[in-house]
Amino acid sequence: MRKLILTSILLASIIGCKSYVQVFKTNSSINANQNGFYVYENDSVKIIYSFWQKGGLMTFAIYNKLDQPLFVDWKKSAYIDNGVKLNYWIDEVKSEGTSTSDGLYYEGPLLKPGYAISRTGRASITSTVKIERITFIPPKSYYFRSQFFIFPINFYQLSADTKYNEVDNKGNSKKKTKVYKQTFTKKTSPLVFRNYLTLSLSEDFYTEFYVDNEFYIQEILEMDKKHFGQYRIDETKSGKFFIKDKYGNPVLFSDFQSPTSFYLEIPREASIEKRN
Repeated sequence: MRKLILTSILLASIIGCKSYVQVFKTNSSINANQNGFYVYENDSVKIIYSFWQKGGLMTFAIYNKLDQPLFVDWKKSAYIDNGVKLNYWIDEVKSEGTSTSDGLYYEGPLLKPGYAISRTGRASITSTVKIERITFIPPKSYYFRSQFFIFPINFYQLSADTKYNEVDNKGNSKKKTKVYKQTFTKKTSPLVFRNYLTLSLSEDFYTEFYVDNEFYIQEILEMDKKHFGQYRIDETKSGKFFIKDKYGNPVLFSDFQSPTSFYLEIPREASIEKRN
């Protein structure tokens, strides 16, 4: 009887702990390169984008193609969320550390496109800094920026009649799993976001030019978390050891990973399977 009770508790725990993930795929008039990154380019500048993080992160690199300095005025630049302007620069002093935030603003270190936020990349040491309004980019050099989460909410509620495909579960090929998919046009998308930058070849901005890159959510997938990502064994070591990052955390690999996409880990109660 005791074994039966323990087994029942274990099964209930497993079922109750089932979690889900939503993957958000974006679209833009900007073309993606061979590595999957959105790349905007003109005669003076090249801008490379990557969004792949939990909640999405507007990460971009500005490359100065010229043989002379390039300047960015962050007061005259903005991240625009569904038509709402969010400031890159505010005239204030802030504490700068290496922790991350679950809110609208990303408070961690600047990231290169394609690099992830470590789950344990927090630091207790902070410094007080004056946020720079004008950024100087030397010739043939990169500048990296990551300041806003794209979709800082807990989940997007898919329509109850959302269609699904039943496929082999990537975490267990002996089982089938449902992958729900809802698609949008730019007009019907839940989010249209823009990166508006003001640049100049002179620090006084006597003459300036503008870059206005626009993106929108085109598709949302919802699935079992075990289908979304899996931990892999390090074949170079004897025994079964998971591949780990530099902090010793097992690395979760996902076939859905893309610089033009991002994801949310959603509560079970919000999943379409639970609601239906």
